[in-house]
Parts: sequence; structure tokens; C-alpha cells
Amino acid sequence: MNRARAAMIAFAVAAVAVTVGTAFVAYRGVRGAFERESADRLRRLAELAASQLAAADLADASELGSAGTGLLNLQAQLDALAAASGLANVAVLDDSGRVLYDVREGLVEPGEPSAYDSLARVSLARARAGAPVALPAFRRDERETRAAAVPVPGLPGAVLVTEAAPGWGGQLARLRRDLALLAAVSVLAIGALAGLVLRASASQLALERRLSRSENLAAMGRMTATLAHEIKNPLAIIRGSAKRLARLEPEARAMADSVVEEVDRLSATVNRYLQFARGGAPGPGAGGDALATLAATLDLLTEEFRARGVTLVRAGEAGAAPVALDDASLKQVWLNLVQNAVEALAEGGRIEVSWTRLERRLRVVVADDGPGVPDEVRARLGEPFFTTRAQGTGLGLYRSRQLVQGAGGSLELSSGPGPGTRVTVELPLA
Repeated sequence: MNRARAAMIAFAVAAVAVTVGTAFVAYRGVRGAFERESADRLRRLAELAASQLAAADLADASELGSAGTGLLNLQAQLDALAAASGLANVAVLDDSGRVLYDVREGLVEPGEPSAYDSLARVSLARARAGAPVALPAFRRDERETRAAAVPVPGLPGAVLVTEAAPGWGGQLARLRRDLALLAAVSVLAIGALAGLVLRASASQLALERRLSRSENLAAMGRMTATLAHEIKNPLAIIRGSAKRLARLEPEARAMADSVVEEVDRLSATVNRYLQFARGGAPGPGAGGDALATLAATLDLLTEEFRARGVTLVRAGEAGAAPVALDDASLKQVWLNLVQNAVEALAEGGRIEVSWTRLERRLRVVVADDGPGVPDEVRARLGEPFFTTRAQGTGLGLYRSRQLVQGAGGSLELSSGPGPGTRVTVELPLA
């Protein structure tokens, strides 16, 4: 992943985090404003009600209960306040947290413990000390409920509690839904933009790779054409001289024939690479034996296997396997694949070469137990000039695939971050 893609992903993640965070902060801010306004309203109503209570009525209700007139006066005042202001409850508690009067409970004998004392004992203690407080939120009848407590003048330690269910739940729910929808749309828009930018970046990277590969191929084409021109003339002179030497003694004739044969083979190799440099796909040659050339290539590498401590396993039935690819090209393919497998192994590794005759096709598999190939490397294997070896050219696998495909076959590589790499070649049988 290049820097531009990494920066785009980081920007997208940051933008999503900012969008979601802003929506969350906005919701918390509005909710906090509602809560503060509700607490202030309850406190003001509690202070108003407390200021209207007569000390004599409070003392009478505390001492005589329902036998006196003070409790009836408290009932009239507090019931009227609750009805006029829409409060869920108004209660007066004495200095020990017991009920003097509770609107919800009605006219009962004072002295029962109050539920508020168990819900918010610390907050009520602060109110008894003279500080108006908002009680912690609690639930009543499955609804979130708020309450405030203030000290009552005229009766030391007494507090008046006002309770109400917030009416802004629906507004908060709509705000939460709208903010969630806005955040979701923003996240989708950011994701779509990031996807377009990443796609454009990937296309640009692929284009740069294709341009680089084209430039490399063009440079190699010019170099190969020049090299082929320079090599062909000396080869022609060497071949002609060897032909004249063949007229001499038998031993010289044999040596001259060997020189001619090697010159012809070198000329064919030059012609194949010249065709590759020109960009043309190789066509079917005179044909060759895929299994015979495979066996010859493996025999040729026996000493290298032994020197590296590599175990070679061959699996398949012997026999002829004629294909539309000449022996020299077949040897080049097998040599590239097996040497790649050897290079991937640590000392003491294992290579298995197996072949199977399918219907009108030959399948050859070269498998090693090396460390495997990471995904990002495997995606580029087979590109010209891409190699993971310090001394590699990056043309072996590319050229092998060209030769196999030119004969109507296929070459596939499968590997992963785990151990083992498999290269499968399929060629149609002639």
C-alpha cells in the first residue's frame, strides 16, 4: 500500500470519527440542556411551594398528624400546586427522612419512611443543610423521572421534594434519530469518496506499472535486437568455418559437426529471444516430448539437488507425451520452474514433480515445501522484470508462461503465506 492510499484511508477514518463524534457531542449537549432546564424548573417550583408553607402547619402536622388541622392545610396547598404545575408528586419530609405529607399517597398518618430517602440519601442531606439540589434520575413506572429538593423554612431539617417525568423524551428521540441518519449519510458519503479515490489510486498505480513494464520491454527489445545482430554475424562465420573443417580428418569432422550443432542451437535461442523482445507470442514449434525433456532436466539438476540437500520426488507414469512445443522451449520451461522451487527452499527441503495424463492434456505440477509467497508478491509474480531474488531478472516465469500459452496450454501458480508453493502446467497433447 503506497503512501497516498494509506493517507486516504487515514483521512476517511478520521472524517468518520469526527462525524460520529460531532453527532454524539451534539446529542449530549442538547440532552444536558434539557436536563438542566428541567432541574431548574423543579427547583423553582420546590422553592415556591416551600415559601408558601406555614411553620405552624408543619409543626401541627408533625406533632398531631391527622388529628390536627396542619396536615389538611398541607394537603390543600400541595395538591393545588401539583395540579396547577403538572408535577407527578410533591412531598414534605422531616429531618429524619419520614413523610409529613405526600401528594401521591394522599392523606395518611405522617411518620412513614420516604422512598426518596432511600433513593437519594446524600442529596437530601445536602438539602437539609440548606442547599437546593437536583436528585439523581430514577425510574418510576418504567419512565425516567426527575426530582429536586429544597429546605423548608420554619421546620429545621425538613425538605420539600418536587417530582416530574420529563416531557422532552420524544424530542430527544427525534433528535437522536435525525443525528443518526445524518451521521450514517455522512459516513456513506465519506466511504464512497474514499472508495473512488482509492480506486483511482489503484488505477494510477497499475498504469504506472504497465508503463514501466512497457518501457523495460522496449529497452530490452532494442538491446536484444542489437545483440542479435552482433551475434548472428560471428555465428555465421563460425558455422561456415566449421563446415569447411568437416572436410578434413574424421576426428576433426566430428568436432566440426559438434560446433555446427551448438551454433545452430545458439542461433535458435537468439531467434526466440528476438521474437520475445519484439512482443510477439511464440507460436507452436516443431513439437517435442514434454515428459522426456522433463526427465532430462531433472537429471541435469541432480548434482545441484544433492549439493543443496534437496529431496526430489517424481510421481507419474512413464511414456511419451508429444506436445506442440519444441524440446528446447520445454527444457527452458522445466528448468525455470524447478530452479525457482530450489531457490525457494531452505537447505534440506523437498520438491515433488508429478504428472498426470488427462483427456488430451498433460498436467505437470512442481510443488515445494518452502515458506510460500505472500499475497502482495504472488499478485505480481509473472510480470516481466519483477523478481524477489537479488540476482534474478524477473523474466523466467514470464517467458515460461508465454511459451506454454503459445502452445495452447496454461501455467498457474498457487501459494499463500503458509508453507508450500505449487506451479501447475497443462499442455494439450499432440
